Amino acid sequence: MTKGNTFVVDIGNSHTVIGIYRGQKIVDYRRLTTRQQTTSDEVLNRVSGLFNFSGVAPESIRRVGLSTVVPSLERPWVKALKTLFNKPIQVVSAKNSIDLPIAYTNPMTAGADRLSNIIALRDRGIENAIVVDMGTATTFDVMKDGGFAGGLIIPGINAGLYALTEKAARLLPVSIEWPDRLIADNTDDAVRAGLLYGFLAELETLIVRLKKELGKTDVPVYATGGWGKMIAKKTSFIDVYDPYLTLDGIRLVAEHGNGVSESSEEEDEDGDDL
Repeated sequence: MTKGNTFVVDIGNSHTVIGIYRGQKIVDYRRLTTRQQTTSDEVLNRVSGLFNFSGVAPESIRRVGLSTVVPSLERPWVKALKTLFNKPIQVVSAKNSIDLPIAYTNPMTAGADRLSNIIALRDRGIENAIVVDMGTATTFDVMKDGGFAGGLIIPGINAGLYALTEKAARLLPVSIEWPDRLIADNTDDAVRAGLLYGFLAELETLIVRLKKELGKTDVPVYATGGWGKMIAKKTSFIDVYDPYLTLDGIRLVAEHGNGVSESSEEEDEDGDDL
């Protein structure tokens, strides 16, 4: 087992999730709002502050991993993490995915979070699976014969609510919670029922079709992401809910990756963080 702690970051469009691992066990977990425009100094300030509550000393961090679906945030985060930990930053990508087979015609366009999900499952000895990662977008990541076979992307729950309320003048934003029934007797619950049960029906239909296309009906289905727990408890189509799946994959790249971020190897310029 590798010694020391591992620090991992998963930057999504809406939220940034941070985890600290001791060996293979996550010992601290934080969820932040993603700032679409930030500087390395601001990142450094946010991350440094988290250590005041974690009980883990920054000096104990031996490896650092980063995954981001927001390309413009890679440079300020890499710069901040290098400053804080004085360690190379392993950034998940098709080039740095621990030899994961990737079936995309252009592997470099495969999302780092999606690759991380499959890397985590492969490390557990799984060869075939479906991962439903529910965030700003919902991705269906298909694992076949130990590699990333591809999948599909649909709007996430928040995106669906935004589209509905922005385009319909008489519909206002509502809190997202399960209504008691489909036949709602008020407009707010009608929006909730359509949004959540509609999303659930779409998810279940797509899982059935993905299994059919794979030619395998017994593949396990994993849920992760910010909305994963809320949806998983309402359907038998999801076998496992794992909130740390993506972080586990990033940890593995941090521990065994074969290359640091290109941006960490280049000279810093004053304009990089603007």
